[in-house]
Amino acid sequence: MITGSCLCGANAFQLDADPGPVTACHCGQCRRYSGFHAASIDYEPENMRWLSQGHLRRFAHPSGSTRVFCGRCGTKLWFEYAGGGLSLEAGIMDAPNGARMAEHIFTAFKGDFYDIADCLPHQEQYGD
Repeated sequence: MITGSCLCGANAFQLDADPGPVTACHCGQCRRYSGFHAASIDYEPENMRWLSQGHLRRFAHPSGSTRVFCGRCGTKLWFEYAGGGLSLEAGIMDAPNGARMAEHIFTAFKGDFYDIADCLPHQEQYGD
């Protein structure tokens, strides 16, 4: 069983299915949101069971995507794609959980202050 929560515990969940591959996104929006790159897992909301949910806040980006975070402690929770779908922040899951980094996307926009030093696939844009 995989569980996770925000820093203050207002939002806690259990996953009913194993997490998929972790994607590192280096786009400007993710860098600003995380301070580095975002590590997330596309996940089906129907496979999540919320144990507690509170203080949710949303930031709707002009692109149509939405960032959801805990309004009490600031923990990033998930990303909602403009066209539908959800990407759960990998860092909110309790370890160990079996999730592994699989690829880097939007590497053309990565920060100058770090290098990508692994051998995982890189995409300068998304869908290259």
